[in-house]
Amino acid sequence: MNDLAVRKFSPETSSHDFDIVVLAAGFEERSFEFLNKSNFGTSTHILIIDFENELKINKVISKSFRDCAIAKVGVGLVHNVTYERSTVDNFSKTLGAALRGIPVSCSNMAIDISGMPTHVVYIVLDSVRKARPYDDQTLIYTSASTYLPSFEEYEELVSKQGDDIEYLPKSMALEMSENLVLEPFSGYRKSDSNSCLILFAGYEAHRSTGVIEAINPTLLLLIYGCPPSEKMFWRQSLSERLHNKFERMLRCAREIVSTQNIRESLDTLDQYYNYLIDDYDVTIAPLGSKLQTVATFLFWERYPEVQINFPLPIGYDPTRKPLGVDQTYCVNLPGRLSYSQQSQSNLEEKK
Repeated sequence: MNDLAVRKFSPETSSHDFDIVVLAAGFEERSFEFLNKSNFGTSTHILIIDFENELKINKVISKSFRDCAIAKVGVGLVHNVTYERSTVDNFSKTLGAALRGIPVSCSNMAIDISGMPTHVVYIVLDSVRKARPYDDQTLIYTSASTYLPSFEEYEELVSKQGDDIEYLPKSMALEMSENLVLEPFSGYRKSDSNSCLILFAGYEAHRSTGVIEAINPTLLLLIYGCPPSEKMFWRQSLSERLHNKFERMLRCAREIVSTQNIRESLDTLDQYYNYLIDDYDVTIAPLGSKLQTVATFLFWERYPEVQINFPLPIGYDPTRKPLGVDQTYCVNLPGRLSYSQQSQSNLEEKK
């Protein structure tokens, strides 16, 4: 069984011969790291997801990505697909068509999720794994060197607000807009069941509030992320302080899992699923780390009756984005069909 181990990856020096690279033209510096630093083969297809919205900076960024890709592999091997929020339901069709336009012999694929919002990660992974169900994928993720709020801002928040932090400085994600439930991830609802919301808690309490109010769950499971570095442990504390009120207000369970260990998140979800599924409709809101988001996707892939809810902001403020580039990681995802077979084998072994 693939252990889904997350490994450090150096774009400049790591040996890779990808046939296809899928990435998003995000406005954070880390979004550009893999494309900019990697040396691709002359036959590598690069598929870039551009974002169409009110941010004028997107056009400049999209051009930078395309220019860089053309410089590496030539114009004929660069493909662009546009994501627009108002036509999100059509995005997977457009992306699927672009993937099908690339020869099936191109099977060694890398997907860089660094510049993708959570729901776009889901759409991309689902589209890729439908188009190439037997092929493995290499997932790439680059972390930022600085996240907001800063540690100094956190200490000031604690001194003023204490255990329950209600108000944060402005974040990259603006106020809550909607709870997006995309048809492929809508799950199955039983009319006579109670509801359980599994919330991977992040740092935007307004989005957590939005999904909790929409679901009004009978049971809330809060999963907090533990950062891999001790110097970042305060971020777990921040997330807990932001969500303390929900633990008091609702029937609630809590778990702590690594922000980077995909297997740990999957095992936690498996454990609770076995307890809950007979009596509860289960919804997951992936508001944690990008790698936790990948874990929830793989879990949904195994149990598609679970619903995935994406609490979305009205937009993003680039002036409050994470800054710099820290470490790039990679993880091998087994192909959809092979993963399903492996998962079923594991379930039978547990029985």
